[in-house]
Amino acid sequence: MSRYSIRVLTRAWVVVMLGGVMTACSSDQTGEPEAKAKATASRQPAAKPDAPRGTGHTDAEGEAPHAHDDAAGPAVTLTAIERTNIGLKTEPAEVRPFEDVRRVPGVIKAAPDRVAVVTSRTAGKVMEIHAALGQQVRRGEDLIEVQSVEVEKLQLDLLQAESRARTEQLKLETDLTQARNKLRLAQADADRNRLLVDKGIGARKELIAAENQLQTVQNEIAGLERQTELARVASRAEVEGLIRQLSLLGLPPADIERMRREQAVALLHIPAPIGGTVMERPAVLGQVVEPTTTLLKLVDTSVLVAEGSAPEDLLRDLRVGQTVRVTVPTYPGERFEGRLIFIHPQVDPERRAAHVWAEIRNPGGRLKPDMFAQLSIVVGGGPRTLAIPAAALMSEGGIEFVFVETPAGFTRVPLVVGARNDRDVEVKQGLSPGMKVVTDGKRQVYTVFLSARSGGPALGGHTH
Repeated sequence: MSRYSIRVLTRAWVVVMLGGVMTACSSDQTGEPEAKAKATASRQPAAKPDAPRGTGHTDAEGEAPHAHDDAAGPAVTLTAIERTNIGLKTEPAEVRPFEDVRRVPGVIKAAPDRVAVVTSRTAGKVMEIHAALGQQVRRGEDLIEVQSVEVEKLQLDLLQAESRARTEQLKLETDLTQARNKLRLAQADADRNRLLVDKGIGARKELIAAENQLQTVQNEIAGLERQTELARVASRAEVEGLIRQLSLLGLPPADIERMRREQAVALLHIPAPIGGTVMERPAVLGQVVEPTTTLLKLVDTSVLVAEGSAPEDLLRDLRVGQTVRVTVPTYPGERFEGRLIFIHPQVDPERRAAHVWAEIRNPGGRLKPDMFAQLSIVVGGGPRTLAIPAAALMSEGGIEFVFVETPAGFTRVPLVVGARNDRDVEVKQGLSPGMKVVTDGKRQVYTVFLSARSGGPALGGHTH
């Protein structure tokens, strides 16, 4: 073999050896991370059985989960405009007394002393209606005008009585004036006769006659004055009696005075006995009505009653004056506060429950009679504990969680919760006092969270 052939074979062997070494090095570098991962996994302690899903360990009570918790997912960031658009609100977790609450179903009703049925107190015919169905009216406002034969007769009697009183009074005053004129003449005649008798030129018989005439005129004047006073008292009593009858039939004092002043018969104006809303208006124009006919029904809805049905085993905890929070399906998440004003002294023998009433103020008129309601009666305060609003709590796959506001954004934090009432939830694990949880807008935040976790677009059109 030549020297050239030996050099070629030597170079080929070197190339083969170098290729084998490089392949072995590549294999070692590829397998090293996997081996390290397996070794690390073998050294990692197993998760405890009672740990929340998605966590590799449990947190101490009252502490927030660590940032590397897989269940937390991505932090959701929102701009100020996005916060405003979704109406986002947060409330802090606080350590406070946890109220003991009893819940009973109920219905919204009008307060019995705030309902008025408007009727005519006498038979008549409806001439005018000034109130529409659903209209708000003030107390004393004119509602309906009724033409009543009885009222018109009383008005005519009143006008005639006053006319007779004026005529009689005028006659008595005329007689009294004439009698006083006669008195002056009789007095002058008696004085003249007395002077003549004193001078010895007059007859005593004429003096006695003059004095008798003077006494007669004086008695006549006294009688006329007494008669005038009696006539005045009698006419006043008759007029006041007729006015009182008109008032009892519903004619307002202003209408009576106007009728007396103008000497004209007025219609019966029926005023609103209370301020409120016209709930019913069965009256129609031209209708002939009786005192038992319902014309209008008014309800003052500024204060309503939530009527609940409390099982008898709860009655031992209920007391008049306790705070009551009422919720209705029409306004989910909103509470109307009131107080317990009545507990029925008798239990329904069939339902084994007693009726309870809670007085609820309703200045805006948002609550309506006959709405279904849930009454949450605060029967006492419990121990102080860490609590958050119930509106902040969410659930997914059996895990309850909230969104907590952090410097990095809104983070999903799993919770271990305890007692609940209509307003708050006790937090046993997952939060610390002062941490802010999302209440209003939590659904929108959750939607952004799910989108960011799956890699989709966020609320503002970008991913986080």
